[in-house]
Amino acid sequence: MAEFANMPPRIQKIVRAHISEDEHVCLCLLGRSNLLRPDFVFITSRRVLVLDERYIGSLAVSYANVRCNLLFTEICDVKLVRHLKHRLLHQARLEISVVRAVHWIDNINFRSAKCACAFITKHLTK
Repeated sequence: MAEFANMPPRIQKIVRAHISEDEHVCLCLLGRSNLLRPDFVFITSRRVLVLDERYIGSLAVSYANVRCNLLFTEICDVKLVRHLKHRLLHQARLEISVVRAVHWIDNINFRSAKCACAFITKHLTK
């Protein structure tokens, strides 16, 4: 798992803008959507927030993109999926189901994914 203080400043600023004052970041994870562009996964006391960085034209200009911002009240189910490539690389995919969609956070470290799945499941049962 990653530390919030070690995340890029632009990502920290966007996370602070999306969460409320009484909300705090509980878990930070890194998933790999592409080789050089990780998914930044933040699990707060109320939501799951996934950000990634995108590049415009060249590698010099980039912006942060909010892939999903899901409150725990919207989440129906969460699953940990491990295919053969995940098992070989000791990784997992987190599948978060909402009413009409399933959000995938792929290629997360297996231990971090288990912690995230347990944390979200605990908050869903409350």
